[in-house]
Amino acid sequence: MGMSIEKLITFCEEEEYNHRLKCKRYDDASGYARSKDKNIRTADAIREDTYAGFYKEISETMHKYQKITEIVKSKTTRVSYDIGFRQIKKVIEDGKGN
Repeated sequence: MGMSIEKLITFCEEEEYNHRLKCKRYDDASGYARSKDKNIRTADAIREDTYAGFYKEISETMHKYQKITEIVKSKTTRVSYDIGFRQIKKVIEDGKGN
């Protein structure tokens, strides 16, 4: 099988960090980091910032999936399944759950 959920999350978090780092380098080089003048921000910086956002979103989604998987695996009876579905709904809505 491919990557585990945890490895995928780690990969996405590392990729987000790398893209943010590249974005910062481009912003520093162009002077945007100091001036915040959007007219001098480079296409490369914008691209790296966008990619970082994508990886952050993937990581957040995988955290939700991981939590849902844990909830499903922990439920063994009909009553616990009902509780589990409520927990899953909460995870999907706000990314949290017990």
